[in-house]
Amino acid sequence: MKTRRSKERFVSAHLGWPLLIGMLAACSDSTNPAFDGDSGSGGSSPDAGADAPLFVFDSGGVDSSLGADSGSGDDGSAAGTDAAYAFDGFAKPDGSSYCFDSDGDGFTTCAGDCNDHDSLVNPCAFDSDGTTGDSVGTDGIDNDCDGVIDNRRICDGSLVSGHGAVASDYATAADICDNAKCTVVTKAAWYGPVSSLSKRITKHMGNGFSPHAGSFMAFMSTGISDDLTDTPGYRPGDGTDLLNTFVHPSPLTAVQNKNPCGQGQNEANVSIHDYSELRLTLTAPINAGSFTFDFNFFSTEYPAYACRGYNDTFLVMLTSKKYQAPTQIAFDPGGGRINVNNSFFSACNDVVLSDKLGYTHTCQQPLSTIAGTGYDIKYGTTSLTVGNLNKGSGATNWLKTSAPIEPGETFTLSFIVFDEGDGILDSAVNIDNFRWGSASIGSPVTGR
Repeated sequence: MKTRRSKERFVSAHLGWPLLIGMLAACSDSTNPAFDGDSGSGGSSPDAGADAPLFVFDSGGVDSSLGADSGSGDDGSAAGTDAAYAFDGFAKPDGSSYCFDSDGDGFTTCAGDCNDHDSLVNPCAFDSDGTTGDSVGTDGIDNDCDGVIDNRRICDGSLVSGHGAVASDYATAADICDNAKCTVVTKAAWYGPVSSLSKRITKHMGNGFSPHAGSFMAFMSTGISDDLTDTPGYRPGDGTDLLNTFVHPSPLTAVQNKNPCGQGQNEANVSIHDYSELRLTLTAPINAGSFTFDFNFFSTEYPAYACRGYNDTFLVMLTSKKYQAPTQIAFDPGGGRINVNNSFFSACNDVVLSDKLGYTHTCQQPLSTIAGTGYDIKYGTTSLTVGNLNKGSGATNWLKTSAPIEPGETFTLSFIVFDEGDGILDSAVNIDNFRWGSASIGSPVTGR
């Protein structure tokens, strides 16, 4: 027995649409008793024997007549109550799909692609707003198909301040967010001998630093990740040895590791202490050619340990299609790593170190800029010494690093802090405001 849908296809295919239309018109003609499918009086008046529609779509079989049911429903319903066929919008009667992927981006219209003529618009694209300076944020397009035009996704609103252990929360605090229908953070893990004290989700750093996006930022340290607001009386300048050792993730040779005084240190055999690494596996949006994040580096090894060799270091390692091996992407203007020798220190006090081959540095901002962080210790404070060195502190203030990425690729990004040679004195980093960029760039760059 043919179904009602097969009967309709038969009629339309073999009799032709003109004839079918004529037949349908005849059904509504009260003068044509041949097509009066009721068992009562003819015509179209709404009496007990009112004319029935020519075809009734249902979920089961079909009556043999072209009129209304006169017996039990072939779909299991009561007599004369065949249910209307519920069209689900996904399949045509011949089995083919109404869900298109005309732009070949892997998303059909039924899977949330809101523009099937542009492969860079789908749930795995990123959208933004005007604050990032990217053209995606001002193009008037709902790039990620979340129903809102030119909006940036912020995802840290439900976090709680403190030394939490969940690695993915630190990605969230840094504003690395999944899309509504597309996962960005596929894996987040702590790597190495990470202390529970060395990491913190925070709303502030001292009196003057707050998140650049959202409500929180990630805070990592070679000591305790607190400031004087979190723990009154705590001074990272006193140093906290976390009592762990590890291997150097990216040792440099003496030639590669020149300090501002022209001297080099071979890191191949140096012991590593107070190691913390947040390792993330991310999938780039289909319309991204780069990413950018902000960070602020603080150290109580500055300036006393400048040009002395081993010191606290902040590394950002990228493994991707372009960089098959883990590659450091955050540098100072001279190509130096972000450690006590980096030239970005700006909140500090001016120094002239005659015992360091004439090392000098002029600070752009006073120490008061970093008040309340615990890293606002003036160099030369004789009550705070290690051996015969007068300690001090300083910070880079906010910097940003951008790095290239291929659209849609999965890559690994690691944020790492550690101390070389010993576990005394502390350094810290705040990480925030991660965002995608639509433009491709040739190589990593760090600046203000």
